[in-house]
Amino acid sequence: MSSNPTILDVARRARVSVGTVSNVLNDRGNVSAGRSAKVLAAMAALGYVPNRVAQSLRGGESHVIGLCTPVTTSAYFMALLEMFETLAAQQGYELMQVLSHGDPALELRRVQALVGRNVDGLILIPTYDAKASLDLLAERGIPAVVIDQVMRDRRFDHVAIDDRKAMRDATAYVIGLGHRRLLYLVRDLRLSIVQRRVEGFQQASAAARPAVTANVIQRDPDDGAFATQVAQALSLPEPPTAIIASNSAIALSVVRILQQLGRRWPDDIALLAFDEPVWAQIVTPPLAVVRHPTREIAAEAWNRLLLRLREPHARPKRITLEACLISGPSLAPPCSAGRA
Repeated sequence: MSSNPTILDVARRARVSVGTVSNVLNDRGNVSAGRSAKVLAAMAALGYVPNRVAQSLRGGESHVIGLCTPVTTSAYFMALLEMFETLAAQQGYELMQVLSHGDPALELRRVQALVGRNVDGLILIPTYDAKASLDLLAERGIPAVVIDQVMRDRRFDHVAIDDRKAMRDATAYVIGLGHRRLLYLVRDLRLSIVQRRVEGFQQASAAARPAVTANVIQRDPDDGAFATQVAQALSLPEPPTAIIASNSAIALSVVRILQQLGRRWPDDIALLAFDEPVWAQIVTPPLAVVRHPTREIAAEAWNRLLLRLREPHARPKRITLEACLISGPSLAPPCSAGRA
């Protein structure tokens, strides 16, 4: 017997026609329970794995969902991936993930590759300029859901948190602790999600009385240069008393930099991070975070995609969810012991 059994081998072992095996594989429902059991038993005995690509070419469905994300270093993105893997497995789909690394040109090539693999649908966490990728999906009629970045494109479903409100509330909380010099560290100011958070940061700061100083710094991609950015900010005559990190990857870099500089949180500087990394409760003191409703985001996006698969012409929908600030020991008033 071949080490890679074929559909013909399954048919011979089950003593049925190749057509019967094909009907079982494609769940067409016109095979008796007895014959279906024989086919499944033969497949198990032979270790037969269906060729999903070939099935998709014949039947029009691949049972594969594409997922394109910028990076996997973010705790939020990793949590989304795990949720989508779980949902896909529960409902008989495979998940095919690719990375864009935040580059629109690379994103387009990755989306083209997924389309070429005949995916049934696609979940996209887009770059700052995803127009080419979205145009391709619309042109090919590929069902797609956009996560995280709320865009003006009305052709697709969008699922995201209310980033502006989440940042406005988080900033107001930090100001409420007595902080008057704030620093917000972001990944890429070209991203719409970052722009909305900056707006929320500025709105809360502008509304504060007495007035506060609120600065935004875009992280340099080079770790050494970023360490210099943070060190210079902390060496100012009037340095920030609180730092807000826009994601878990930046928060981890800041923790390392503060340790290298011999600065402690919250004694020397208060610290708050968007995302909820697994290490947030392990560092000392534990980290305050803005928690994303990851499970709800994944479920809403998945359900919209399945609806789009069943009803291609259903009206696109924008779903906005609320994030939640989880305070912790890394946040304290600026008069904590140890700070001048």
